[in-house]
Amino acid sequence: MKDSEQINPFALLDSIAFAVFVLEIGQDGMPRYVAANAPALEHTEFTWQEIVGKTALEVFGGVVGQRGLAHHLSVVAQAEEVTYEVPFPQGNRVALMRTTLSPLFDRAGKLTHLVGSSMDVSAHKERDDALELTRIAKDKAEQAVRAKERFLANVSHEIRTPMNGIMGMCELLRDTVLDDQQRLYSETIYNSANALLEIVNDVLDFSKIQSEKISLHVEAFSLRDLISETVTLLGPRALNKGLALVEDYAQDAPDAFVGDGTRVRQVVLHLVGNAIKFTETGQIRVGVTYEEGAVLPLRIAVSDTGVGIAPEDQEMVFSAFEQVDRPEMQREEGTGLGLAITRAVVERMGGKVSVQSTRGEGSTFKVCLNFPTATSADVRAARDRAEALGDTDHPPRLDFEFVSSPERAPADASALPNLKGLRVLVAEDNKTNQLVVKKMLAPTEAELTFVEDGQEAVAAFEAGDWDVVLMDLLMPVMGGLEATRQIRALEAERHLKPCKIIALTANTQTSDVDASLEAGMDDFLSKPFRKRELLSMVASAARSSGET
Repeated sequence: MKDSEQINPFALLDSIAFAVFVLEIGQDGMPRYVAANAPALEHTEFTWQEIVGKTALEVFGGVVGQRGLAHHLSVVAQAEEVTYEVPFPQGNRVALMRTTLSPLFDRAGKLTHLVGSSMDVSAHKERDDALELTRIAKDKAEQAVRAKERFLANVSHEIRTPMNGIMGMCELLRDTVLDDQQRLYSETIYNSANALLEIVNDVLDFSKIQSEKISLHVEAFSLRDLISETVTLLGPRALNKGLALVEDYAQDAPDAFVGDGTRVRQVVLHLVGNAIKFTETGQIRVGVTYEEGAVLPLRIAVSDTGVGIAPEDQEMVFSAFEQVDRPEMQREEGTGLGLAITRAVVERMGGKVSVQSTRGEGSTFKVCLNFPTATSADVRAARDRAEALGDTDHPPRLDFEFVSSPERAPADASALPNLKGLRVLVAEDNKTNQLVVKKMLAPTEAELTFVEDGQEAVAAFEAGDWDVVLMDLLMPVMGGLEATRQIRALEAERHLKPCKIIALTANTQTSDVDASLEAGMDDFLSKPFRKRELLSMVASAARSSGET
């Protein structure tokens, strides 16, 4: 016991790995160092003899000493534990020291000592700062992506609105008697507008892929039907160039699979459309085979007899905004996004796409996938579900019907639905689009009333009796979503049978479709729309309301 009393009571502090120091409160109220362990002396680069019996100001001097003494006196005054961080010169660097200072009291409750522990948190601070900078950079990148998406959506809307007028009036024009020159002019206008729409669709789709927002809708589908429909759709375009478009579906290949049939259609459309672009003579062949037991058993190959691709250019064609640019090759119109989108979509579906080509002999693009097989019953059930729910979650399809269209006479009135007496309210602020709707529906004898904003639509609905409302989404004063909500509220309040409300809009994002349905709309028709699409939707409303 006598030997232990002679041991320095602070000697055990050296066994602690981090810096520890003790200050004693003098008669003058000033805290002075009376102990410091080895790590504390190492951090301060002082010897024990240089600090003992001195205040922080006397030891360190300057700003560091003033700040240290201020912290010590603060604990003395408040008699409470505090934690603080101070920058501390250490050799040729400045360390950030995090210190916890605790008061100690004697049995009488008098403050006698302060015990401090310090840790160099410079590395933690740098890591936290780096993480914060990373978070800020990530937030800014996400903001930039959202800004780009909003910009592209706005551009798409602004382009689609006048495009609806151009394509709608072209379609109405071809229902009149035209001579050869007039027919050529109208087809040129329509095909140019369709090419512009293709570019808009590609840019929007590529933007979704870049932001990893591309979604897959997995359902049973008939691949055999899909290939046949694609060949039928693009056949006139190939025929216009004197090309044969051949379907070659292997007899032993399954007919139906489980996957995203719409995305597969998009891929095949891109590949066949590309083949037609770059082939002047010969044929394009769309082949389907199935290799049982392979990792990717389903093979879709699109072969052409076109110009071919040099070996050094074959990887480049899958890059965004790239086309092979050689003097001997004609540069085609387009964004250069088709194959980039194709690769991204195929890889998103777990497959791969490749190209084999020889200059002057043609190219073969092969898509390999691993879809589970399905039965005809699965396909029928999937189609029934799609019809019941409304098939809206797919990229826009292109329409090539105008290519080399035959001479047309005015539309046969007997082929049009008889909508006489059907009361249709059209909320549309664009005069050209009002005219398109009016001219498309006029032969059906439906009763049309036009308003130019959502507020007028609600007022007209409140004052009248309507079977169908065609509702634009973006309008002045009040938009279509709010107008729809108010109309549904009026119906509920008056116990009215709900009328059919169809969104008629240039907003084409999936979120727009979801917002429209959530607001209470029944269907969605995006601009530019075809006459048959509009007639079909309005006619279905007539049938549901009991009209003939």
